[in-house]
Amino acid sequence: MVMIRKFFSDGIPSFFNNYDTGAPFTKCTFCDAALDAKSKYAIEKMINQNIALQSREIVYEYALCWNCATTMGSQLSNDSKEAIQELYKEHSETVMRKLDYLHRTEKYSLESWLERCSLTGKEIRLCSEFSVSGIVEGGNLVYEQSPIVVSDEFMHKLQQVLSKETKEGFDALRDKILDSSPSIEDLVFGPVPGLM
Repeated sequence: MVMIRKFFSDGIPSFFNNYDTGAPFTKCTFCDAALDAKSKYAIEKMINQNIALQSREIVYEYALCWNCATTMGSQLSNDSKEAIQELYKEHSETVMRKLDYLHRTEKYSLESWLERCSLTGKEIRLCSEFSVSGIVEGGNLVYEQSPIVVSDEFMHKLQQVLSKETKEGFDALRDKILDSSPSIEDLVFGPVPGLM
């Protein structure tokens, strides 16, 4: 059995900074709670990629205090929770192999963790879209089960197992992040920490 090891980066890599300001997130996107060096919180970025042009754009990003992450997780329907657990269980071997390799080789550069989908192993350079989530504790990025990368392939699988009730429950979250512009599928494709 692979042991999960925790390694803290020296600060938060600039990849996880707020795209608009270039600075670290200072408040939770959902409840406006302050995020500081004592906070534990998650950051997610959803990225579209034009493979032919080798270009990327951030579709959305958000920071989520741990209290909101816990609340969101509790709002999932029981059907969705069971289906998500089963889906992650099916892909747990890929996750554990990746984590074990990266910890054994002590590759704590962000690029090493972002090369492939954490769940399917698909190379990110081959994805039309993908999401990246990280956990921040004490002002540092935690290399443990994060950062986690989710490919378009896994997003599709996740979308298929979510119940209608759960999808509808994400509408308010979508509105908060994106002012109702994209569809709910764009939001639930990404791994909200409560889903992990």
